[in-house]
Amino acid sequence: MTLADQTLLPEGVETTFAEIESTMARVASGERPCVAAGRSLAATATATVVAVGPRSRLVEAAGALKAQAEAGSIRAILIASGHRSTPAVRVTSSEIALEGLRTEFINNAVAALRLPSLPALVWWRGGEPQQTEDLARLADRLVLDAEEPEPLWIRMDSLVKEALVSDLRWTALTRWRALMAHFFDMPGVPAAVARFTRLQIAGSDASSARLFAGWLGASLKWQKVQVDFTRRPGAAIDTVIFGNGRDELSLRRLPGSTCVEARARLAERDVLRTASLGDQSLAALVAEELRVRSHDVAFEAAVRAAGAVA
Repeated sequence: MTLADQTLLPEGVETTFAEIESTMARVASGERPCVAAGRSLAATATATVVAVGPRSRLVEAAGALKAQAEAGSIRAILIASGHRSTPAVRVTSSEIALEGLRTEFINNAVAALRLPSLPALVWWRGGEPQQTEDLARLADRLVLDAEEPEPLWIRMDSLVKEALVSDLRWTALTRWRALMAHFFDMPGVPAAVARFTRLQIAGSDASSARLFAGWLGASLKWQKVQVDFTRRPGAAIDTVIFGNGRDELSLRRLPGSTCVEARARLAERDVLRTASLGDQSLAALVAEELRVRSHDVAFEAAVRAAGAVA
């Protein structure tokens, strides 16, 4: 069975859209005797997380949100886009899955099902780019996670007027950016970087490479640096080399590992260390986004600069 064929909440209870809240309350009462009838476990949640996209990408999202939903810390709403005005609905005590909902009805569904007194995070996993602006108006945070993010990135100025915006690619690059930034604490590095002319990035995801290059370029305000990307199967980013053919700063993911070898090779020194990338699972990345409460100015600048990266 492919991801596209799987039901979003196979353990959930089938219901209708009009009876979602009452069904969730009945499920909660049956699962937890100490919960009063008519009161869903979602009432104890601290946020609503709405994942929107094609069903093939929503199955993975459902798995990433399940632990937090079952713990009662979030209400998880999964909306798989399709062609139905009346979607198939399944619920648990803290999860809602709408399958096949037509695009024009998604905003109404989000407005009706989000917990109004709590922050709402919309996790965009794909669909019509223009819809993101409407969804952003219903969200406190909009987290982009499309397979092709560029059509969304060019809307950044409009999106940030409606909500706090980020991208899971940016979240996944956190350790890579930190490791590169740490180089600049070393004596001699800032002066050497002023002479660097080339940034080489290898990996499976050109968009992640552009975002990293955009961040570095916006941070350093470089003028004449050539950016090259080499596609390799595997991790989104595998290797980053920033230098001029003689001196260089490099980050290389160790084979079969979540560790990165960080090396500064300058004329007067050669420093090598290894650091962990931490938990890069989808669940961990979304959990990290839930902790963010402010505009990420560096991300917004990186996206704008990424547009100039070939």
